[in-house]
Amino acid sequence: MNKIIYTKCKLAVLLVIIFLINSCALSKALYLGKDRYTQRDVPHIAGGRYTGEDINGVFPEAVYIKTRTQTFNVYHYYILHDGRIWYKNIDGEKEPKAWTIFEKTGLPPKTAAVAEISADADEIIALSNEGVFYRYCFDKTIAHKSNVWLAAYGWPGKEQLVLDGRTANNRSWAVGKRNSHVLYYEDPFGNQHHNGTMEIVTLYALLEDGQEICYADTGLPLDFSRNFIGPERGAFKAASLAASASTMFVINDDGEMYTRLADFDTAGCDPMWFKYTYIPYTSNLSGTDYFSNLNEWGLPSEDWRVQPRIPLAGKAAVTRCITIVQNGQGNGARELRVAGLNAAGTAGYWSKPIFGDTWDFIAAPLFFPNDTILKTAAHGAGERGASLDTKYTGYHWNGGKEESGWKYEIPNFNLLEGDCDFRITWRGETCTLKLHPVEMWTYLKRDYLPGRTGAPKIFFVTLEIPDRAFAPLTEDFTWQLTKKFAQNNRKLFRYTIAASNRYILMRDISDTESLWFLTDVSLSNNYTEFQFILHIENYPEVRHYYAPELTVDAETSLTPEILAEKITLNRQFRNELKYKIRTLKWEQLTAFKFNFGYIPAHYITKITPLGLVDVPKIRTVTSFGETLVLANSASINAVSNARIWLYEKLLALLETRIRCYNDISKNNTDAPPVLPPWYAGTISAYWDRAGLPHTVSGAFFTASGNPAAPPLQIPAVLSLSPVQPEHAVTGWNLSIGGSDTFIFIDPRNVPKTIYARRGKTPAESKVKINGTLYVTAGTTTPLEQYIISNSIGQPVRPNSTGIDISITYDGELFEIHAAQPRHGSTLIFRGKGTAR
Repeated sequence: MNKIIYTKCKLAVLLVIIFLINSCALSKALYLGKDRYTQRDVPHIAGGRYTGEDINGVFPEAVYIKTRTQTFNVYHYYILHDGRIWYKNIDGEKEPKAWTIFEKTGLPPKTAAVAEISADADEIIALSNEGVFYRYCFDKTIAHKSNVWLAAYGWPGKEQLVLDGRTANNRSWAVGKRNSHVLYYEDPFGNQHHNGTMEIVTLYALLEDGQEICYADTGLPLDFSRNFIGPERGAFKAASLAASASTMFVINDDGEMYTRLADFDTAGCDPMWFKYTYIPYTSNLSGTDYFSNLNEWGLPSEDWRVQPRIPLAGKAAVTRCITIVQNGQGNGARELRVAGLNAAGTAGYWSKPIFGDTWDFIAAPLFFPNDTILKTAAHGAGERGASLDTKYTGYHWNGGKEESGWKYEIPNFNLLEGDCDFRITWRGETCTLKLHPVEMWTYLKRDYLPGRTGAPKIFFVTLEIPDRAFAPLTEDFTWQLTKKFAQNNRKLFRYTIAASNRYILMRDISDTESLWFLTDVSLSNNYTEFQFILHIENYPEVRHYYAPELTVDAETSLTPEILAEKITLNRQFRNELKYKIRTLKWEQLTAFKFNFGYIPAHYITKITPLGLVDVPKIRTVTSFGETLVLANSASINAVSNARIWLYEKLLALLETRIRCYNDISKNNTDAPPVLPPWYAGTISAYWDRAGLPHTVSGAFFTASGNPAAPPLQIPAVLSLSPVQPEHAVTGWNLSIGGSDTFIFIDPRNVPKTIYARRGKTPAESKVKINGTLYVTAGTTTPLEQYIISNSIGQPVRPNSTGIDISITYDGELFEIHAAQPRHGSTLIFRGKGTAR
């Protein structure tokens, strides 16, 4: 028996190792790559862009305040001069005592010039003129050598980190690093946790609006797609940001200040490597004890802390030049510095411990350009922006059916991060619970605005029932709520959320049949899986399809040269879309391989003593690993299917556009080339070219149950519905009998079919189009399913793959036939409609 257990343990360890090794090779295959549609090109940072950053002086005696061109860590001062890094030792007794070019060249490898720098702990970050970040680390870890430049880093794959379209115009950025210098972290319960053998390196970027902070983490897929919410639920407009040891420090134009310790790990986002809890407890281990790292880390993470205003009198002033310095161990080992003037007008900086109440002024040889001085004498409230919270309402769905009598609302969900309320209404009573979403780790590089540019953002969620939440409620409502939610109170990550700025899908991880579907005012909150896919946000590729360089309009003066250029650019775009489709399909395959590498190891550790081992963190890795990889896989599949579906529609339009441009370029007459009247730019416009109606009233045909009797005819209405805002994708909704059930008709290859008709009317030549039918209503009752199944000749499974159909229109009769496996086709809809 012991031999069997030993063998299983060895197999489990081997599988875990295979999983980790294989996962490290994934990210390059998964990312679609930089292109003109998903992000801007990496910006070139011109020399001298940040005038006035040398506030400590030129080759100063010391660096007191960190800026984009002057900084320090625990070992050295650093400055930029002529695009190169210079340094000197903080300890005047150690070399180099005078300013010296750093690492002989002052440059990272293969870099022509450095534009900006930031430093913390044992590290300095250099941002090249091409917008690429390079790390130099002095201390050795298990991840890298000592005294080494790192051009590529991240996990599971190593890549370069670059400024993207959002971060290029940042107000400020800074590196914050937790390692052996700060040694441990104190959670909200007061428990200390050793940082372990690894380092936590976070690059924070305050975006151009001053409200949003995005970050990159060297232990994650390397991009700026993750966010922390700014102070006051994102309404606070910061003028600048500083960071040290995972602690952010921000100030606004009126001198109001906040601090917050937050990184991917402390925020609760990393249950693969750390244990978390929302239930307060007291640990008996000190942060100097390595094993305190294995204790549960308290959540929710630290909120923004208001810092006291700096007292100003006489000539006193503060600037937007701020610095935070780690100066010991633990959360409180931070010094805040704000450059400015004292009452006598002497230059220097205001200083205090992060948890202190009183600011002291320290004179220093600092020099301030006028635009750095803040207007703080009046001590008023600074500018605030619009709230980043969104209100969502909806219902709970079980097996495709809406839960009767219950309504749910999240009035303040923030797509960046942060807790939110969960309001539940039943029979006129409302109870407010609390949700704690934390962003879920993903092994994918993503669009730079997840949740806002197509891909939903996925979260782990913990439900909390606040004290006395049930106190004002009736006994019946309390009983119902207790039955539904009490067993999950503060149960770690019991739920998941997939969210965009238009909808929320929330699931109980133990219940695969039900979900909550909530939407903002722009979407219906009647849930169906197919509609969910259709409403995944529009992609930049759709907007690029309409770009002037690809299109021709009435104002365009066509020449053979212009047409040739348009054809070339459209072919390039077509090839890029084909490449994206192949890459998306590879993503789905890779996600499967990732699951295949992890899931067996997960279950083997569950049935062997390895499930009890946490040094190394085998038990922690397997606690939520299954949910993580499966949620990632589900998200990849949903988003990839939606993108493939959309890209194929765009390809159909592009192929026809290229054919049209080729046709008119072959015009041998002296007349200038013009677009033919049967060409259109959108699918809905092609309906009009073919004379197809936008609305058809008619009947839905279904078997009566008596083979000798004619089929039943149920009143139905077919209506054209644009799916995407730009109308690149369009289909028909078929509403049957006035019920909530409807069918979506997705026509295939419409541009090619209608363009080939060359303007013939339906009366001259019947329109024939193939398509796919989807039963999309989540409220489909058994009777409705029976009726539809009889009509199309096969069982109806709402949200399943579609059914092949054919559409015909002769100028009067509009008919839809469903293909039946053994019986050819059968009529399911007939109606009359007229073209617009």
